[in-house]
Parts: sequence; structure tokens; C-alpha cells
Amino acid sequence: MTNKIWDLMHKEDTVVFFDIDGTLTSYNYGEYHAHHELDFTPEFRDINIYANCKRLEPIYAYIKGHDMDRIFCISREPHGHEKWKSDMVEKLYGIPSSHCFYTLEAKDKPGIVTSVVNRYFHDLNPRSVICMDDNDETLGMYMKVTEFSTAHPMIFMEHLNDA
Repeated sequence: MTNKIWDLMHKEDTVVFFDIDGTLTSYNYGEYHAHHELDFTPEFRDINIYANCKRLEPIYAYIKGHDMDRIFCISREPHGHEKWKSDMVEKLYGIPSSHCFYTLEAKDKPGIVTSVVNRYFHDLNPRSVICMDDNDETLGMYMKVTEFSTAHPMIFMEHLNDA
């Protein structure tokens, strides 16, 4: 069986929902840890971990070559960092903050994506919606409760030389 996700990602009508942490950012926020050292503390709410994030060039190349009206973000955000996250994805990738959706629980991601798709792309084949996430449980959840396609961000590393 041949994986068809890469080809699907490059179709004009495809809609992509990117997770943010670990997908559009490398998830290396601390000095010596992937998590910021103050994560899991009350002080963490006041730290903008997104201020110094770097653009992931293979993902940026894909996004800038796709219709921005079909690019969205969906992210779990329990720390109140929604504005900083949205500012970061707009600065690094050009994704408007109006295309960023947040939830406290990852289990709500499929419902949010479904709602956006039904509102703006109701005639689109569900297979033409790609939910990209770095979390295996979240990818499995999309697969179980939607007809959307799923992808892991490592797909960009697999296709580095395909440009």
C-alpha cells in the first residue's frame, strides 16, 4: 500500500489543520528540556515561550505554496498563551490569527475541525481535509471519529528532497 498523504497535501482544494506545539514549532522551549523549566508552575502563564520560536523551513515552504484560505491551526492551550501562539504562527508562517483555534482538551480537536469544515468547506470530500499533529493519540482520535485524512509532521522530513 502506498501512502497518498504527500500527494493529497499538494492538491489545490486540500484543507490542512496544523497542530502548533511540536508541529509548527520544534517544542524546544527550555534551556535543558523540551518543556520550559517553569512549565507546570503558576509562573508559566506569564512566560511567552513563543517569542523566540524559529520557522521550520520545510513546513513554511509548503504553506507559502498553498492557498492560505485553506490553512488553519488547531491547538490545545491550557496556559492562556493563545495570543502569543497566534502571533507566532502569523509572524513565522503568515497564518492569520482568525485561522487559529484553541481548546483546553485534545479530545475536542476533531469537533472543532469538523465545525470549521462544515462552515467553510461543506461540499469538500472529507479525505481532502488533513489533520496534521505530532501526537499519536490525537491522530488516532481523528481517524476514529472523522473521515478526515491525517498526517504526522515528519512527512516533511521524509520529502525534503522532493521540491
